[in-house]
Amino acid sequence: MAGGRSRRMGTNKALLRLPGNAALTFLDSLVSVLTSLCEEVVIVAADASFEAWYARPGTRLVYDQIPEHGPLMGLYSGLSAVSTSYALIVAVDMPCLQPALANFLLSQAQEDTLIVPRVGGIPQVLLAIYPRAVLPYIEQCLQNGRRDPRALLEVAPVRYIEEAELRKVDPNLRSFIGVNTPEEFQALL
Repeated sequence: MAGGRSRRMGTNKALLRLPGNAALTFLDSLVSVLTSLCEEVVIVAADASFEAWYARPGTRLVYDQIPEHGPLMGLYSGLSAVSTSYALIVAVDMPCLQPALANFLLSQAQEDTLIVPRVGGIPQVLLAIYPRAVLPYIEQCLQNGRRDPRALLEVAPVRYIEEAELRKVDPNLRSFIGVNTPEEFQALL
């Protein structure tokens, strides 16, 4: 999911350079990890104005079905576009995704249940497994004016994966580092 306007960062987060490997942007790093593990990689952007920046070989670029409608619309647009029965959803501002964690989450996928990691007691809804079976729940949330993916946790079947289990494959929980502000980017450096 790369559809945001990066307002808090002040610059496009997807195009920030990855610390330790300046040749890669956040988006490139995630695409590299995901193409090695997934049948298809779909990049969700807000609208066609992002195409020149986000088009990558071996990926498909889709746009929010209703622009400026928040991350739940991005999730809906991406999940509607995949050809598989479930998808690993990753926010572009989580550039430290560890392949072992992504592989572990994919191994937990179910046809009808969200698989949501919980770190520090907080559901990590933008690094989780979403089955296509939740699309009606997303539609319901959107119709009710909800824009946050956490709204799904109130209506859809969910299985949480707790921090202790996550640490077995990502001991420092690097995969869950979010970079939304200049200060968080500096901390990542």
